[in-house]
Amino acid sequence: MMHDRVGTQFGPYRLDGLIGRGGMGEVYRAYDTVRDRNVALKLLGGSGVDDGTFAERFRRECQLVARLGEPHIIPIHDFGEIDGTLYLDMRLVEGENLRQVLVREGTLAPEQAVDIVEQVGAALDAAHEAGVVHRDVKPENVLVTPTGFAYLVDFGIAHDGTDSGLTKTGTAIGSTAYLAPEQLDGAPVSSASDVYSLSAVLFELLTGRPPFQGETVSAVIKATVLNQVPDVTALNPALPPTLNPVLARGLAKDPAHRFATARELGVVARQALSAEAPTSFTAVPPAAPGPTQAFADQTMIAPSGPQYYSGPQQYSGPQQYSGPQYYTGPQQYTAPQYAPEKSGSALTVLLAGLIGLLVAALIGLGVYYLAFNNSDGDGAAAPSTTTMTSVVPRSPAEQPQAAGPPAGAAVCADGVAVGTSVTTCPFAIEVRRVYLNSGAMGEARGIVARSPVTGGSYAMSCSPSGSGVVTCRGGDNAVVHIY
Repeated sequence: MMHDRVGTQFGPYRLDGLIGRGGMGEVYRAYDTVRDRNVALKLLGGSGVDDGTFAERFRRECQLVARLGEPHIIPIHDFGEIDGTLYLDMRLVEGENLRQVLVREGTLAPEQAVDIVEQVGAALDAAHEAGVVHRDVKPENVLVTPTGFAYLVDFGIAHDGTDSGLTKTGTAIGSTAYLAPEQLDGAPVSSASDVYSLSAVLFELLTGRPPFQGETVSAVIKATVLNQVPDVTALNPALPPTLNPVLARGLAKDPAHRFATARELGVVARQALSAEAPTSFTAVPPAAPGPTQAFADQTMIAPSGPQYYSGPQQYSGPQQYSGPQYYTGPQQYTAPQYAPEKSGSALTVLLAGLIGLLVAALIGLGVYYLAFNNSDGDGAAAPSTTTMTSVVPRSPAEQPQAAGPPAGAAVCADGVAVGTSVTTCPFAIEVRRVYLNSGAMGEARGIVARSPVTGGSYAMSCSPSGSGVVTCRGGDNAVVHIY
């Protein structure tokens, strides 16, 4: 049973003040008499702690978190057991948690909210790469210093693995509001579960309330599992509507349809604030691989509705499509096309040619007469000079060169090539599509393209690189040449 130990001694620690209390333990402001420093000391107690497996899992996760070294994760100084009580010695951070901030402010400015999510996302991705899933991302577990630096705390080490968090008095509804649907069903958790919870935190920072609400735990669960994500602009009209597809994807019911990483959530949310979020970032699952078009020039057909990339395929002529069609008719672009001359224009050209031949014939007769018949009738031929002209073809260096991939690039399809071995052709074709759909060819601009291979979305910086070629760089060392 937990109790207030302020003013008492716990091993080498003097407990000076209570910072917080939860279902599984208490956190104290303590003084380490051995190392002469103030620390945050977490003492674990309550149901589940006596389980023989809990102490072992506690030590294992402490060791993993202590090795992370990510700036947005509070460093762990020490951990262990004293007199039968498990403890965790951490750096003492002066600040307040996001719940306290929300109680005082109501909502945060969008830029501030996204900045905090980006920082927490960095901590989560570092943990996920080490095989640690937090399992309890919520405003209470995010500390913010007076300078705006955010820390993610309590990496699941204070939670019984068999405890759903739904029965603790006073915390049930608050915890449930940030749990992913698979957590509510008792399914195994993954990094996607943390991405969902971080998206729920972002939703609340922007609107002042969690995405799904209810008066009881069961009402919150039903809303989480069954309801669509609310429109954030209806709750806060000052927000840009481009945030809606971002949050819809982050809060997708199916873990496979969420952002691949917490960092990706932050990147796309940042773009949404400047109205640059691509329409492909929605909760709609990606289409199955299917036919698409690789154009030989840079003409793109304007879509009549939402477009979803379905995989690369070379186009060599009109094709039959077995799925939804987004084109206005069969298109064949094997070279720049020119409209045929109208019949009236063809007649004009024909007449002009005939007249030209007649004039040339008359001039020829005149020259013949002057050359062989002088005005004195002496029979002497007048001197004449024949001038021969010819067109000398340009050398290859002088011929105008069509835009093409730079030396060393691997051509994927007409108009697109890759510059590094880690860049896939399906991703390169999608980069070209997004770039050409977002503005004129040859302009420098940033885009975000989704990889059909990895399922992730990557920010790319595109700029002209000479000879009519635009080079896009970004992602994981991806280089795409568009021409």
